[in-house]
Amino acid sequence: MDNVLVANEMVDFLKKEKKSGVMIKVNFEKAYESVNWKFLYYMMGILGFSPLWIKWVKTSMESASISVLVNGCPMEEFKPKRGLRQGDPLAPFLFLIVSEGLIGLMKNARSAGIFKGVEVGSQREQVDLLQFADDTFFFCVLRITMCWLLKLC
Repeated sequence: MDNVLVANEMVDFLKKEKKSGVMIKVNFEKAYESVNWKFLYYMMGILGFSPLWIKWVKTSMESASISVLVNGCPMEEFKPKRGLRQGDPLAPFLFLIVSEGLIGLMKNARSAGIFKGVEVGSQREQVDLLQFADDTFFFCVLRITMCWLLKLC
Protein backbone atom coordinates (compact mmCIF):
# COMPACT_ATOMS: atom_id res chain seq x y z
CA MET A 1 0.00 0.00 0.00
CA ASP A 2 2.90 2.38 0.70
CA ASN A 3 3.97 2.48 -2.95
CA VAL A 4 0.45 3.28 -4.08
CA LEU A 5 0.21 6.04 -1.46
CA VAL A 6 3.57 7.57 -2.45
CA ALA A 7 2.67 7.31 -6.16
CA ASN A 8 -0.63 9.07 -5.47
CA GLU A 9 1.18 11.81 -3.54
CA MET A 10 3.58 12.24 -6.47
CA VAL A 11 0.69 12.72 -8.90
CA ASP A 12 -1.02 15.17 -6.51
CA PHE A 13 2.23 17.14 -6.12
CA LEU A 14 2.74 17.40 -9.89
CA LYS A 15 -0.86 18.56 -10.37
CA LYS A 16 -0.64 21.17 -7.59
CA GLU A 17 2.67 22.53 -8.85
CA LYS A 18 1.48 22.32 -12.47
CA LYS A 19 4.57 20.32 -13.39
CA SER A 20 4.87 17.61 -15.99
CA GLY A 21 6.38 14.21 -15.51
CA VAL A 22 6.13 10.57 -16.45
CA MET A 23 4.99 7.76 -14.17
CA ILE A 24 5.30 4.17 -15.37
CA LYS A 25 4.09 1.20 -13.34
CA VAL A 26 5.66 -2.13 -14.16
CA ASN A 27 4.52 -5.47 -12.79
CA PHE A 28 7.16 -8.07 -13.51
CA GLU A 29 5.08 -10.98 -14.76
CA LYS A 30 6.24 -14.28 -13.34
CA ALA A 31 9.10 -12.42 -11.67
CA TYR A 32 9.95 -15.12 -9.15
CA GLU A 33 9.89 -17.88 -11.77
CA SER A 34 12.32 -16.08 -14.06
CA VAL A 35 15.09 -15.25 -11.57
CA ASN A 36 18.48 -16.21 -13.00
CA TRP A 37 20.45 -18.00 -10.28
CA LYS A 38 23.86 -16.92 -11.58
CA PHE A 39 22.75 -13.29 -11.42
CA LEU A 40 21.43 -13.84 -7.87
CA TYR A 41 24.80 -15.24 -6.75
CA TYR A 42 26.61 -12.40 -8.55
CA MET A 43 24.46 -9.76 -6.81
CA MET A 44 25.01 -11.44 -3.44
CA GLY A 45 28.75 -11.13 -4.00
CA ILE A 46 28.45 -7.48 -5.09
CA LEU A 47 26.35 -6.70 -2.00
CA GLY A 48 29.00 -8.18 0.29
CA PHE A 49 27.44 -11.49 1.30
CA SER A 50 30.09 -13.90 2.55
CA PRO A 51 31.03 -16.82 0.31
CA LEU A 52 29.58 -19.15 2.95
CA TRP A 53 26.13 -17.49 2.75
CA ILE A 54 26.24 -17.64 -1.03
CA LYS A 55 27.15 -21.33 -0.82
CA TRP A 56 24.21 -22.00 1.52
CA VAL A 57 21.78 -20.24 -0.81
CA LYS A 58 23.28 -22.10 -3.79
CA THR A 59 22.86 -25.44 -2.02
CA SER A 60 19.27 -24.59 -1.08
CA MET A 61 18.40 -23.53 -4.63
CA GLU A 62 20.20 -26.26 -6.53
CA SER A 63 19.25 -29.22 -4.31
CA ALA A 64 15.51 -28.89 -5.03
CA SER A 65 13.72 -31.31 -7.30
CA ILE A 66 10.23 -31.12 -8.75
CA SER A 67 7.70 -33.72 -9.82
CA VAL A 68 4.53 -32.94 -11.74
CA LEU A 69 1.27 -34.84 -11.31
CA VAL A 70 -0.36 -35.87 -14.59
CA ASN A 71 -3.83 -37.37 -14.12
CA GLY A 72 -2.95 -37.98 -10.47
CA CYS A 73 0.26 -39.87 -11.28
CA PRO A 74 3.64 -38.36 -10.38
CA MET A 75 6.01 -38.01 -13.29
CA GLU A 76 9.79 -38.34 -13.14
CA GLU A 77 11.53 -35.74 -10.94
CA PHE A 78 13.59 -33.00 -12.51
CA LYS A 79 15.79 -30.20 -11.19
CA PRO A 80 14.87 -26.56 -11.88
CA LYS A 81 17.53 -24.36 -13.47
CA ARG A 82 16.16 -20.94 -12.47
CA GLY A 83 13.45 -19.24 -10.46
CA LEU A 84 12.49 -18.96 -6.82
CA ARG A 85 10.14 -21.45 -5.20
CA GLN A 86 6.64 -20.22 -4.37
CA GLY A 87 6.08 -20.34 -0.63
CA ASP A 88 9.78 -20.38 0.21
CA PRO A 89 10.21 -17.92 3.10
CA LEU A 90 13.53 -16.76 1.59
CA ALA A 91 12.07 -16.06 -1.88
CA PRO A 92 10.98 -12.42 -1.26
CA PHE A 93 14.39 -11.56 0.20
CA LEU A 94 16.25 -13.25 -2.64
CA PHE A 95 14.07 -11.39 -5.15
CA LEU A 96 14.99 -8.10 -3.45
CA ILE A 97 18.67 -8.96 -3.90
CA VAL A 98 18.07 -9.55 -7.63
CA SER A 99 16.09 -6.29 -7.95
CA GLU A 100 19.10 -4.41 -6.55
CA GLY A 101 20.53 -4.82 -10.06
CA LEU A 102 17.82 -2.53 -11.44
CA ILE A 103 18.39 -0.07 -8.61
CA GLY A 104 22.11 -0.06 -9.46
CA LEU A 105 21.37 0.66 -13.12
CA MET A 106 19.14 3.57 -12.14
CA LYS A 107 21.75 4.99 -9.73
CA ASN A 108 24.43 4.81 -12.41
CA ALA A 109 22.17 6.56 -14.94
CA ARG A 110 21.33 9.28 -12.40
CA SER A 111 25.01 9.74 -11.43
CA ALA A 112 26.03 9.98 -15.09
CA GLY A 113 23.42 12.71 -15.57
CA ILE A 114 21.53 10.81 -18.25
CA PHE A 115 18.44 10.13 -16.12
CA LYS A 116 16.46 12.65 -14.11
CA GLY A 117 13.67 11.77 -11.71
CA VAL A 118 10.85 14.06 -10.64
CA GLU A 119 11.85 16.68 -8.08
CA VAL A 120 9.42 17.02 -5.18
CA GLY A 121 9.11 19.01 -1.99
CA SER A 122 10.89 22.10 -0.73
CA GLN A 123 14.22 20.23 -0.72
CA ARG A 124 13.66 19.27 -4.38
CA GLU A 125 14.40 15.59 -3.72
CA GLN A 126 14.48 13.42 -6.83
CA VAL A 127 12.11 10.47 -6.86
CA ASP A 128 12.75 8.06 -9.69
CA LEU A 129 12.05 4.53 -8.49
CA LEU A 130 9.69 2.86 -6.00
CA GLN A 131 9.65 -0.91 -5.60
CA PHE A 132 7.49 -3.31 -3.66
CA ALA A 133 7.84 -7.03 -4.34
CA ASP A 134 7.38 -7.37 -8.11
CA ASP A 135 5.68 -3.98 -8.60
CA THR A 136 7.87 -1.08 -9.69
CA PHE A 137 7.04 2.59 -10.27
CA PHE A 138 9.37 4.76 -12.36
CA PHE A 139 9.16 8.56 -12.27
CA CYS A 140 11.02 10.86 -14.64
CA VAL A 141 10.88 14.24 -16.30
CA LEU A 142 8.85 14.46 -19.48
CA ARG A 143 11.44 13.69 -22.17
CA ILE A 144 11.39 10.90 -24.74
CA THR A 145 15.04 10.10 -23.97
CA MET A 146 14.07 9.24 -20.37
CA CYS A 147 11.47 6.74 -21.59
CA TRP A 148 14.01 5.11 -23.93
CA LEU A 149 16.49 4.85 -21.07
CA LEU A 150 13.87 3.17 -18.87
CA LYS A 151 13.19 0.69 -21.64
CA LEU A 152 16.91 -0.08 -21.89
CA CYS A 153 17.20 -0.64 -18.14
